[in-house]
Amino acid sequence: MLFKINLRQLSLIINWLFIFFPLSFVAGNLLINLNLLLIIIFGSIFLIKKNTKINYDPLILIFFCFCITLILASIFNQINISKAFLYLRFLLFYFICFNLLKEKVFDLDKIFYFYAIITAIVCLDLIFQHFSGYNMIGLKIHKFGTIQKEVATSFFQDEKIAGSFIQNFGFYLAFIIFSKFNKNNFYSIVLKSFLISLVSIAIFVSFQRMPMIIWIFFLTIYGIIYYKSKLLPILLSFAILGLFINNFSSKEIIESYGSFFNNSKIIVSRTFESYKIMKDEKLWEEVKADSNKAENFERGSGHSSLFAHAFYIWGDSKILGIGYKNFYNKSREKKLTRATTHPHNYYLDVLVSTGLLGLIILIAYLIILFIKVIHFFKKNTEKVNHKKFDILIVAFINFLIFFFPLKSSGSFFTTSNATYMMITLIILLLQLQIFNSKKKFI
Repeated sequence: MLFKINLRQLSLIINWLFIFFPLSFVAGNLLINLNLLLIIIFGSIFLIKKNTKINYDPLILIFFCFCITLILASIFNQINISKAFLYLRFLLFYFICFNLLKEKVFDLDKIFYFYAIITAIVCLDLIFQHFSGYNMIGLKIHKFGTIQKEVATSFFQDEKIAGSFIQNFGFYLAFIIFSKFNKNNFYSIVLKSFLISLVSIAIFVSFQRMPMIIWIFFLTIYGIIYYKSKLLPILLSFAILGLFINNFSSKEIIESYGSFFNNSKIIVSRTFESYKIMKDEKLWEEVKADSNKAENFERGSGHSSLFAHAFYIWGDSKILGIGYKNFYNKSREKKLTRATTHPHNYYLDVLVSTGLLGLIILIAYLIILFIKVIHFFKKNTEKVNHKKFDILIVAFINFLIFFFPLKSSGSFFTTSNATYMMITLIILLLQLQIFNSKKKFI
């Protein structure tokens, strides 16, 4: 029955499935996995009906090697073997979309517009919930931590991830704002500044400090790249954000952001200090046996101790790692001062899970893709004002944000993070293909 659908209908279905990804992120992992599965199914049918000559690419081969390393690590450690094999669904999704790109199936304008609309709704909903105590559909604000601090979470309810969602999809909204209000008169500049500031304010009230810092940092870079048309509105949006923080933020929130900055400055030195303590068996046992010493070991944001835990656990299997989602088990097994499911950094997560082998493969992939993009920019700088070139800039910024090594993060291997990574890579590759004058894949 599915094979009776014509190519135009299949193309439309695939586009809408790709467009609905942000809603899947809001709905949860079940919908994300269903979305992935449907794109794989309908994409495969499209390629078969079109008699598309299947193409392979060195980048896909490298990612395949990474997936195999993850599977081997899980088999070697006898942990989550079936789940490690299921990670191949991201490779299949990547491979299908890679071949769909050649057939010009994806409508990037629609994708960007829909991503922007969903992000805008979440932004407004977060701000509304922050002030009213409930969101647009009546979901109450949630309390977190030992002091039960109220934090806006929008449609994500008891998950404090709304800020990360906006950080991930925010540049699609920023692109639409700047492309729709592209004049440089007074009213246009003020409007753009106000709209961009709402995105920043929404991330701020989500109380996710790392997404806030990452967003400000890369928004600044975006403004510098387009200093003639975008820098002034972005700087003015920062001023509006500053006014909001000064007038509508509690002393506790401001102090929390301040302490986060202070902890960030010394996190590297503190990580190695903590790791040195853990390597000294006698000293480490003393820390674990004394609640005051353990509390001091976990001082600050707690990231330095987590990073130290990651290096400590990695020491058991440096080449191949401990396998898929085995960090919590190892933390409990070693009776560490803090047991979590992942080390809160993508690169440390990959290092611990797949060892040096997996990390080297991943870094090789990123370096090759990064060089290709930079090489492309050098050859096409004359198109800097072109709309599609701007889309490529946005896609590249999203790529840099996701793989930024100095940020704390969720697990690299979760469904949501892995899916967003694939979306980012696919959109970036699509733009590279569009600009390839020889109509071949870069």
